Amino acid sequence: MAWALCRRCGCPVSWPAKRGHRLKDYSCPKCGGELRRSTHDEAVEAMAKHGGFYDYYVDRWISKKSYEELEKKRREVFEKILKGGVVIIE
Repeated sequence: MAWALCRRCGCPVSWPAKRGHRLKDYSCPKCGGELRRSTHDEAVEAMAKHGGFYDYYVDRWISKKSYEELEKKRREVFEKILKGGVVIIE
């Protein structure tokens, strides 16, 4: 997952940074502005202001609360793996 911010309104956007996908092919879903690359930390700060982010992987707006719940689950699984625990993925 790669992060970008709108140059015009600052809206955070997640986009698929893989072969064949260029950031300039995407635009801000709110205002149509140009996007610039950003770090994860910059995107999280912008999420607090905008209440979430737009995810081009699933083509929808994801609220900050949903994102935090997903991150919490990921951290729990990662910590369990580090401790040598067994993780069953459903």
